[in-house]
Amino acid sequence: MTTAGPRGGRGAQLLLALAVGLILSDSSVVTLALPAILRDFDASVNAVAWVLISFNLALALAAVAAARLARGRARPAFAISLLLFAAACVACAAAPSLAMLIAARAAQGIAGAVAVAAALELLVLSAGRARALSTWAAAGVLGAAVGPALGGFLTEWLSWQAMFALQVPVVLVALVALPVAPREAAVAQRAPSAGGQSALAPLAALALASAALAAALFLLVILLIEGWRQTPVAAALTVTVMPIAALAAGRWARRRAGLVAAVAGALLVAGGLAALGLMPAAHPAWTLAPQLAIGAGLGLALATLIGASVGDAAAIAGPAAWTVAARHAGIVVGLLALTPIFTADLDRVRAPTERAGLARVLDAPLSLEAKIAVARALNAQLAAADGQELPDIDAAFARIDVDAAERAALAALRDDLDEELDRGATRAFRSSFLAAALLALLAAGAAFVGMALARGPRRGAPSSNGSTVSRLAVAVPGAASVATLLVALYLVLGGADFGPRAVADPCAPRARPAGVERTQRAALATLDGAACTLRSSREDLLRTLLEKRRPAGVSEDELAAAFVAGVDRAQREGALGGLEATALRLGLRAGALTGILGLLLPG
Repeated sequence: MTTAGPRGGRGAQLLLALAVGLILSDSSVVTLALPAILRDFDASVNAVAWVLISFNLALALAAVAAARLARGRARPAFAISLLLFAAACVACAAAPSLAMLIAARAAQGIAGAVAVAAALELLVLSAGRARALSTWAAAGVLGAAVGPALGGFLTEWLSWQAMFALQVPVVLVALVALPVAPREAAVAQRAPSAGGQSALAPLAALALASAALAAALFLLVILLIEGWRQTPVAAALTVTVMPIAALAAGRWARRRAGLVAAVAGALLVAGGLAALGLMPAAHPAWTLAPQLAIGAGLGLALATLIGASVGDAAAIAGPAAWTVAARHAGIVVGLLALTPIFTADLDRVRAPTERAGLARVLDAPLSLEAKIAVARALNAQLAAADGQELPDIDAAFARIDVDAAERAALAALRDDLDEELDRGATRAFRSSFLAAALLALLAAGAAFVGMALARGPRRGAPSSNGSTVSRLAVAVPGAASVATLLVALYLVLGGADFGPRAVADPCAPRARPAGVERTQRAALATLDGAACTLRSSREDLLRTLLEKRRPAGVSEDELAAAFVAGVDRAQREGALGGLEATALRLGLRAGALTGILGLLLPG
């Protein structure tokens, strides 16, 4: 067994910690670049998620074997694995396809697993067991927390490729730690694994908490950039709240080690994630309070769960490797489980969002010609966007030219449609965030089980039963109260109902847009009457007409009869005179679809 005491310099320890933080930041650093990668490779959300999954899966699978490989030969293992990691970074930056990028990310994960394990061995030789584990765990947590913001800045200022390329010189600088790090006294004996009930529960909690946190970062970044159309820098500034809170809470947790902090932290993460799923408005400011809760929970939970999983084993490399495996396996499970939920919800929310947008168009104080132009342009963008994309509103409005008198109303409509897209995007993430909150609650339960199985002071935490119970009586109810109040506040403010606006019932009386001409009032009333007869929304009926087709399952005669009923309604509302209404009825019966298009969609 290696018995060397602390002999390395502070500089060597910092460089080793830098290497650990950089490598483990790659589990999340690419998060803010995913939208850019998605566009560059014309990929789907499910496909681009593998840029994250492949790294974390490779790291999880290689972690335990890497610890065995590095044992007793930490110096050469650290040097070779860092060089291979740097080469994989170059391959990521130069990847010509998504498949090549995913493969290079897997290579990063394998090399990174060896480097992280070897760094811990060298830290033990340099700083001693307790300080080595604390430094190693803190570097990993900090790297994962800071990663998204750092990646966002680099993506915006340079490119997502530069984010990988710039890791190479940092990795090579970390190699300077080797000449000043102490050498192994002898080949280490096999370290005990993290087996046993008291270690399995913290490992399970660590995996579940990591799954929830990965979902928080991945989903929040996609919402900010793709849903709310924030720039990568703006999104990066927004998500810096999490690492700041994690740093502050982590310092507190390290002074009060134990699974009590992990239980409290997981509850805070659950509350923050639930609040993200129940935001009452579509604005980055509404993410700040949930991020504070998630970040604080991250700082409390991860470091203490790592310490509890390693426990008081004399040789810590093996148990520590299991924490790496559990943590990154959790990230993989979180991404694999929650990404399909998100994409399915995005499909479900698309139709209500399109209806709400078309309702805004129909109710806008614009001329009939301007509304038809906007509706046609939007329909073209909706047809161009697949089920995992929002339509390009800018491209639609760039095609439209209106009179000077209508430009202010057109700009207001543009803002209204942006709001509907934001509302729809926010709603599309609800189920995923709530599912991630459930994972965090399960993590809290696993940590609580681990604390109960310990039957006394938590391994690695010098405290008495009395002090543990005392902290449990304060920390856990306190965290639960904060989480509950945050969720309750967002519910009271309308978070449960926030989403695309519901369209009005076409059978109910409706106020027509102010100041519109009589022809438009007649067209809108006819559309309402026909939709009411067909038991459809006027927005869905308009979509079929824009595409010059009949609604599914509706015959020519049924369509004609529905629009005759619509003409009757327009006449009752005073938008059509008797002779006009009679002529329209005859025209509709003679050629239903042609007559309808001529009435509602001239040109």
